[in-house]
Amino acid sequence: MKSALRHTGRTRGGEALIALFLLAVVLGSAEVAFAASPSPAAGSGGSADRSFAVDAVRQPYHAVRTLSLLQERIAQGDEAAFAMQREVVQEIADELKAFAPAVWRAPRNREALVKYALSGGDPEPLRVVLSQKLFGQEELPLAEGALAYAEGQRTSALRHLEKVDVFALPPSLAGHVALVKALVLANTDLARVIHLADQARLLSPGTLIEETALRLAMEGAISRGDRPKFEALASRYFRRFPRSPYLNAVMRPVATAMVEHGYGEKSEGVQWVRGVVHYLNPQKLVQFYAAFAEIGLRSGKLATAVNAARLARKYARYGSPEYAWTQAYEGAALAIGLAPEDGLALLNAAETAGVTEPVSELIASARAISHLIRSPPQPRPTPVAEASAPVVTPVPIASKAAILAPADQNPTAAKVQARIAQLDKMFKEIDE
Repeated sequence: MKSALRHTGRTRGGEALIALFLLAVVLGSAEVAFAASPSPAAGSGGSADRSFAVDAVRQPYHAVRTLSLLQERIAQGDEAAFAMQREVVQEIADELKAFAPAVWRAPRNREALVKYALSGGDPEPLRVVLSQKLFGQEELPLAEGALAYAEGQRTSALRHLEKVDVFALPPSLAGHVALVKALVLANTDLARVIHLADQARLLSPGTLIEETALRLAMEGAISRGDRPKFEALASRYFRRFPRSPYLNAVMRPVATAMVEHGYGEKSEGVQWVRGVVHYLNPQKLVQFYAAFAEIGLRSGKLATAVNAARLARKYARYGSPEYAWTQAYEGAALAIGLAPEDGLALLNAAETAGVTEPVSELIASARAISHLIRSPPQPRPTPVAEASAPVVTPVPIASKAAILAPADQNPTAAKVQARIAQLDKMFKEIDE
């Protein structure tokens, strides 16, 4: 793996990865040393010596262990590990293809081959070993399921893996299989997806398996509207993996669920949200609360938008674009409903600090809507009576609703609707 290691020598994270790979080598060397020392019960040249001989040279499971260690570093936020993952996966594939067929007679190596395929590796080495009929009959559902999954055949993968009891597998493999079962069932049986994801994270704590399983289970809990489960999973995810490279994919769905459940409307809900996400670094906290504020404003939950914008401003650098952005979102929420004068003052402060064009449009729209909301209603025009005797037509009680002019005939209402439509369009542009 010399080429992969070259990329890690420039940073502190790279040095940590070099140590990681050296650890894998040391672990392999320890097994070699143990193999070289005959046990007291073993006679010279006996079968015990021959059984240990398989570990005297580098084996496939050593190579796959390297990938497992790398993925554990990824789960903990190691950017260098994340950047080199694809290259390492390919180098391991090349190494696995170079092993002599005899090494696959060892169950540990066959298990490692399955694990590699389930971890996103090249399915070709597993396909070759399967074609050589080196897997035992009881191992075939697992091996064939792993191959089908690696080849993108999810229905076939599930059919084979349904025959596998994850709790009968070695600990290093059980979590992978439970997670893959959950992945191939996604969007079909949410209750079972969550159950399998729970199994996966409990079988592989602290790994990328647990991180992925938590994301998958959270998605299922949100889709099912299972609030207690969502709360438990969100708390665990942010506590366990606050530096995950996949965090950005989690923050917006979580913020959306929190807005929908009204967590930002009352002080106790806001306190719960703060307790969940306070493990994030300041930059990520600004991003999370910014999403929280924007979704709250889009949903018409103005208290949520105000609370989230204020929390974001606590972690934004004073005078930065992010700081001005939080002022704009709080100002917009206040100006169009809660405290118009305070809101307009914040909008002015944000504009003075300098904001991007989409936020500038938000400020303009919020001001216009605030003005229209506070303006007195315009009187309906009085029809001019003819010089001759006026004719008064009574309005039936059943038709009183007709007195209220529709939006397209009321200039003020039409302007408000137009501004709201403009605001919604601006939100979409920000998302893009």
